[in-house]
Amino acid sequence: PVPVWLVVHDAHRFPRRLRQARITVRAGGQLHQAEVSFDQALDAPFHFISLPWPGPEIAGENLLDVVFQVEDAKGRRETFRNHSLPGLPDGSLKILRLASGFPFPRGWVSGDLHCHTHWSQDPVEFGADPLVMRAAAKALGMDFFAATDHSYDFAWESPNFMVPTDPVKNFSRYRQSLPIDQIGEPVVLPAEEVSCGNHLGQNVHLLVIDHPEYIPGQGDGGRRWLDNRPDLSLGRVLERTLASGAPAFAAHPVPGIAWLQRKLFRRGDYHAKDMLPGLTGLQFWNGHTGRDFEQGMNLWLKEALAGRILRPVAGNDAHGDLNRATHVRVPLLRLGMTQKHRFGHARTWLQLGEGVGVERASLRQALKTAPTLLSDGPYLWIDLHGSLSARSLPEFGTWTEIVVWVMRDGREEILLREEAATLELHRRLDLPAGTRWIRAQGKTNRGRTALTQIQIPG
Repeated sequence: PVPVWLVVHDAHRFPRRLRQARITVRAGGQLHQAEVSFDQALDAPFHFISLPWPGPEIAGENLLDVVFQVEDAKGRRETFRNHSLPGLPDGSLKILRLASGFPFPRGWVSGDLHCHTHWSQDPVEFGADPLVMRAAAKALGMDFFAATDHSYDFAWESPNFMVPTDPVKNFSRYRQSLPIDQIGEPVVLPAEEVSCGNHLGQNVHLLVIDHPEYIPGQGDGGRRWLDNRPDLSLGRVLERTLASGAPAFAAHPVPGIAWLQRKLFRRGDYHAKDMLPGLTGLQFWNGHTGRDFEQGMNLWLKEALAGRILRPVAGNDAHGDLNRATHVRVPLLRLGMTQKHRFGHARTWLQLGEGVGVERASLRQALKTAPTLLSDGPYLWIDLHGSLSARSLPEFGTWTEIVVWVMRDGREEILLREEAATLELHRRLDLPAGTRWIRAQGKTNRGRTALTQIQIPG
C-alpha cells in the first residue's frame, strides 16, 4: 500500500484550519477519487496528516493529485492542488507500482544511507517525521535507512531552529525519538552527518552510523556567519568512530559546490590525503548519476588502484522528499523542484545472507564487511569465481550495456563489455591470473544503473 500524507510546516507561525481533501488517482486507464472532510486546526510546527488511497492497487505508473481546502483565522478559504508553495508547478505526483518484487535473490537487503528527519531543520530545509519515513521505506520495499541528521542542527532547538541549545542533550533526545526495531518494519539506524575539516581545513561531511555520542561540527551550518572553520578535523572524528566501531562514509565526496558556498561556508571536497584510517567508504552516489557521481567514483577508483579499497555506498540526501524534492534555489526569492534526492531512489544493497536477522547490530556489522551493490532498481552481481548475473524488470528497462573490469598489478582493464537488449543475463568469466579486484557496472534503456565491486582475498 502507498501511504499519502499532507505535510504542513511552520503552521504555528501561519495557522490554518484544514477543511477538505479530494484525492484523485489515475492508473491503468482508470480514475478513482475519494473526498475527506476535516475540521482540523493546523497550528503546530509540523503536521503529517494521513490520507486514504482511493481505489485498488494497479501496477504501472500511478498519477496522484490532491486538492486541499484550508481556512485562515478570518474564515477566508483557499484551495490549492498538491502544494501551496509559490512559483512551483503543481503537477501530479508519480508513483511506480512494480508488478513483482525487486529482482534480487534472497539474503539481500536494501536501504538509504543518507537522508534527514525533522531533526535537520534550519532556515532553508527540513526533513520528515521518522515514523513517516519508516512507513515510506516499507512502501518502497526498503529494509532500513540511516537517519543522518546534521551535526550543526543538533546545536539548535527544534523547531525553534535559531535558538541555541545543548547539542549533547539534543542528540540524546534525537536517538530516543527514533522508532525501535520491530519485526516486519524497516530498521531506523541512528546516525549523524558530521561537518568536519579536510586536510585543507575546508568543511566536508561524514556519515557516521550508530556512534553513541554526539560529534560536534558547526563549521558550515551557516548560523555562525563567517565563523566557518571546522570544529574538528576529519582525522579527529575518525579517531572517535574507530574507538566506537561505527561505520563512517564520506558523504558526497566531490559534490560540485558553487563558488558562493565555498566562500561563505568554507565547503570543500575530499582528496586522496583525506582517505584516512577509519574511513569505511565513499557515498559517491547521492541521488543521481551526474557529474558529482562520476567524479566521486573516480576518486574511489584511484584509491583502489593505489591499494586502498573503500566500500561504495549510495544515498539520496533526501530532506523529507518522499516523492520529489523541493529546495531553495535562490535564498528568499526562488524555490526549485527536482526528481533528484528522493528518499529511497538510489540504494545500498547488502548481502546479509539467508537466516541473518535485519537489526541494528547486524546492519552495523554488514556495512563494514558484507558485499555491497548500489542500484536504483536492477540487480548486477559478480562472485569470486567470475560468475556474472544481471536481472532487471520491465519497469526498470532492458540492459543496454554491462561492463566488467578486473584490477591486477595496480592497473585496471576491461574484461567484458556486453551490449544486449535483455532483462536477464548470465555469463561465466575467466579471471586472469593475479586478479585482485573485480567490478561491474550496468545501465538500462530506462536510465537505471547498478554497480558493484568485490575484492579477491589472499
